[in-house]
Amino acid sequence: MTKMIIDSDAHLSEHPAIWEYLDNEYADRKPQAINIGSHSKHYPNRTHVWLIDGELAPKLDGRASFAMSTPPMGYEKSKGISLESQALTDVQERLKSMDMLGIDVAVVYTTLFLHPLTEDVMYEAALIRAFNDFMADVCKNSDGRIKWVAPVPMRNPLEAVKEVKRVKELGAVGIMVLGSVGDTLLHDRSFDPIYAEAEQLSLPICVHIGWAHSSLHQSSDSPATSFILPFELSTVMGLYSFLGGGILDRFPRLKVGFIEGGSIWYSTLVKRMEFWYSTPSAKSWISKKSPTAYLKEHDIYFTCEGDKQELQSLLEIVSDDRLMGFTDFPHTHFKDGKLATPFDNIKESTEICESLKEKLLWKNAKNFYNL
Repeated sequence: MTKMIIDSDAHLSEHPAIWEYLDNEYADRKPQAINIGSHSKHYPNRTHVWLIDGELAPKLDGRASFAMSTPPMGYEKSKGISLESQALTDVQERLKSMDMLGIDVAVVYTTLFLHPLTEDVMYEAALIRAFNDFMADVCKNSDGRIKWVAPVPMRNPLEAVKEVKRVKELGAVGIMVLGSVGDTLLHDRSFDPIYAEAEQLSLPICVHIGWAHSSLHQSSDSPATSFILPFELSTVMGLYSFLGGGILDRFPRLKVGFIEGGSIWYSTLVKRMEFWYSTPSAKSWISKKSPTAYLKEHDIYFTCEGDKQELQSLLEIVSDDRLMGFTDFPHTHFKDGKLATPFDNIKESTEICESLKEKLLWKNAKNFYNL
């Protein structure tokens, strides 16, 4: 019997209450939740979106569309879970949801910042600070059961370094980045001060799936394209940067995790990188070692849902000490109006030994997030 369960990747559906934490300087630019009715062709049940500096987020239709479970005012009502739990506006409600799922500790990530929100990088930094302040208060009132990974304003590295320092003091357990910063890959040297600060403070870098690469997303002409290419491939680009871009040569003590991505993409990327690493065509290689050497010698973690194919794919490239189970709550799928129990396929599997179950359910997440 496993000792406990740590959910390595949960979420919240951001609520207008967050913007009460926004700096006074931006009081007249608070994001507004607006009702658009059932006008979206692709997502008619998603009736509310954010209005941020005149732009809608999520953008539900047209080129470069994307869908998110925020603000929690329309579609989220169909999930059978209280809006207060989804939005984290009532911590006790979220704890009840965690109890229902059998989860002892949840590590929470943003939903809204899985896509860039504004071209104004100083305003973006202020929005991120408001989110992090809100989450710090949530965690303080959770009896230690809710932790959070803090986004930082990567498009403004000086502000990002300040935010890394600040959220460490507030109690964040990691730093969230997307798989690229717009069209700039994560191994660009302009981001080195951010990685240096995270390494110094023992905060893991958590590369979360999202709509990161602006040009790739702009080429998406349907919801399917948007999810399969810019969304799914974002963490693949991030993994390339850490295995091939020299980041871990410069910051060897840095922990990095790849959160909520498709495992088969990763194993395929590693195989292709190893192929090109051995060819003269791809010289000179930026990093000092082969991709598999970093996976063996550095603290590189991956989340997984525990199905047989996914586990096999990940175990081809990394040891079982580097795999973490997750729910994605409240983004998880619902069946017949009831929340699926995301860890059941791990707990009830007859093909996963007890020692690996413990690693997937809590041990590895505890080590990664320094809990």
